[in-house]
Amino acid sequence: MVVAPVGVGFGQQALALWARRNHRAVVRAPSDIGREACLFIPQRRRQIESVHLDDPEEGLFLHETDLAYTRGEWLAALGTAREGYAEESYHLSQGWPEGLLIAAQLSERQDAIPLLHHPLAQAHLGRFIPKDVNRDTLSRLASSPLLIPELYDFLDLTPGLIAELYDRGLLYAADQGYRLPALLRRVLHQPMSPERALELAQLLASKHLHDPALEILREHQLWEAYLELIVETYAPRTGVQVLRERLSQVPLSHRGLEAYEYLTALLQRSSGDIEGAARRLQSLQQRASPRLQAWIINALGVAYGMQGDCARAAKYFERGLAQTQVSLVHGRLLHNLGIARLHLHRYREGAEALAKAVSLYRELGNHAEEALSAENLANAKVFEGYPLVALAEFSRLSPIHLSPLAQVNMGRAYIQLGELEKARQALLRARLKASEADNQRAVKYSEIVQAQVALLEEQPELAYGLASGVLHATQEADLRGEAHLVRSQVEFRRGNLEAAREELAHAANITFSHKTEAVRQGLRPLEPTLEEAREAGATFDVAQLLMLKGDLTSLREALSLCQQNGYGLLLKHPFYSHHWLPLIKADPSCWAAFPLSIQTFGGFRVSFLGKTLDLCGFPTRKIAALLLALALHARPQNREVLAEQLWAELNHPLDSLQNAVSKLRSLLLPQLISSSKSQLSLNFPVVLDYLEFVKQARAFLETSEPGLEDFIQRHSEPWLPELADLFPLERSEVERYQHELWAMVAEQQEQKHSPLAVVAYRHALALDPYSERAWQGLIAAYERLDNPEMAAKARRSMAEALRELRD
Repeated sequence: MVVAPVGVGFGQQALALWARRNHRAVVRAPSDIGREACLFIPQRRRQIESVHLDDPEEGLFLHETDLAYTRGEWLAALGTAREGYAEESYHLSQGWPEGLLIAAQLSERQDAIPLLHHPLAQAHLGRFIPKDVNRDTLSRLASSPLLIPELYDFLDLTPGLIAELYDRGLLYAADQGYRLPALLRRVLHQPMSPERALELAQLLASKHLHDPALEILREHQLWEAYLELIVETYAPRTGVQVLRERLSQVPLSHRGLEAYEYLTALLQRSSGDIEGAARRLQSLQQRASPRLQAWIINALGVAYGMQGDCARAAKYFERGLAQTQVSLVHGRLLHNLGIARLHLHRYREGAEALAKAVSLYRELGNHAEEALSAENLANAKVFEGYPLVALAEFSRLSPIHLSPLAQVNMGRAYIQLGELEKARQALLRARLKASEADNQRAVKYSEIVQAQVALLEEQPELAYGLASGVLHATQEADLRGEAHLVRSQVEFRRGNLEAAREELAHAANITFSHKTEAVRQGLRPLEPTLEEAREAGATFDVAQLLMLKGDLTSLREALSLCQQNGYGLLLKHPFYSHHWLPLIKADPSCWAAFPLSIQTFGGFRVSFLGKTLDLCGFPTRKIAALLLALALHARPQNREVLAEQLWAELNHPLDSLQNAVSKLRSLLLPQLISSSKSQLSLNFPVVLDYLEFVKQARAFLETSEPGLEDFIQRHSEPWLPELADLFPLERSEVERYQHELWAMVAEQQEQKHSPLAVVAYRHALALDPYSERAWQGLIAAYERLDNPEMAAKARRSMAEALRELRD
């Protein structure tokens, strides 16, 4: 069933035509809704509340905003109209579907009467104006493009009236309030006094509803207030086109105002003419009023930062802060100072400035600016080397408003944690979001961090190609610096030291990593760089530099930093983990920081100190089995029991056991296994997927925790296919749990009447073909799907399986 919106003129006729063409009934009362597919066109919103569906997914409830036309769709629909007509009609109608019908009809006429004043348009729109509401009340409704509760008293409107007109569809919900269709509002609108219009706009602006506030100021030609509001609210993320359109509304008589000249300079800067914008701002600064001075100082600082002179930019922001107090511009200066300090590798100071900006915006009640500074504060925590703190900060932000660059920096945080798959996912989200917004800068940042992931995954060709693509596509200094850094790292690992040095000479960027890489390549002294990293607050780089230093004291400090901040990359990745060997050999107390990871689902795989081995990496399969046998138990294991379990067919099983122990020590680490005359045990902690699976499976069976389907999907591969014959009890336990969990999934899907129940029951039967419970469930699922043939076939298979079991 499709439910049309209630809002007047939002395509109900077009939807009815679509329904009839697709042989769907068109109903206008809830009582007429049957089981067949239909289009329901409610006359009141309260009627929608009486619609009850067995499965919510069976209904498509359309909102007015779903059917509003975009600017591009509107212009395309009126492509043959006279020049300027399509743009003008879209501006008047704001995508209202009924407005397009009117505009299309009038576009074919030869008269030049403006759309809004055309008698045919007036007559058409009159059909939507309620006759039982007096015109004065409707004019007050039309006074504001957006109606919010804070305006009701000001406009002499009652909540009851708003609720009634919303229920009837004259109003629709949007942007934290209610709207009249834009073209209808313009017909009903009556200008008010300048003082009253200014007060109304200020009420909206105080709630950070800037677009409707600007519309009121523009309608009443309050150009000074209009420009001042743009000065206070414009930010680069608003977009060049939006600023250009807003300035184009200002009449020639008011283009000499200092605010207009300031905004023109911002437009010039955002369009790429940074040097010209800076000259214009410097000229304006000499004659501007005190009120505008701080904004000009802030804009100049941004311009210098865009030119790469972040030190000069920071001085301008500091100067502006000294001249201002608690205000919106003070917050902007704090925010931009924080960003400049990040680029100057003063991460701790940058984070402090951004934290102050967050606090100030919260005090001012400006949630949009607060969210932006909070996002950049989370970014700063990544550059400081606090990935866990950064991810916690990101999680507090709305995912909808999280920018593509924030997603990129989430990827950086996951890299520091050593979670490369999560880094890849974050970068994919960043790229998709950036592409949707046509934000090529963010796309390139996602690609350069993706190149870093590729390098860590030992794909140097891919890493080099991604970095080269960024260099060819942008002139932004910071992006190019990171690209040169990746290419330098690739060349260094290839042994091309001269090429690596040449790339590194151009690798300066917002991160501290190019300096750390210079130390790694022997091109920069370690001690001064370490001190610089400490002063900057670049903790991740401090840990790396301490590892490069390599003495036991430094390694202990580095280990402490890794444990405090979760630097899994430095602890586990082969590019870094070899640095820990001197500490591991000298200090058994640190062994707990280096777990032995063993994967058994889908195949045998071992990871330890940056080395990863599958079964082929072991001299024999039984040597691998010995490692797993020790990992399965927290306590020391008896030598004779192990020898008998693995080498019972040989004459001297204990000798074979000792030989296997020697091979494992040689392969992974001499300190790996502790041995006594009668027992063996592992010296390092173990992360074993089998143990985690058993623990979580029991929890699902006992408590019905959420996430069961995802869990069993991740553990659906065969357990230890190459060594299962040596661990029959464990294999039997895994398959029993897999069977029971798939049966649970199937029963849950059955409760939802989902056809996926059949798939889950088949998984369960593949693990235990004699389970009468699973067969009965499969038969019932087929019957519910109205598939008697498959149900009968399942009955025959069940009978045969049970007969075989009895025999």
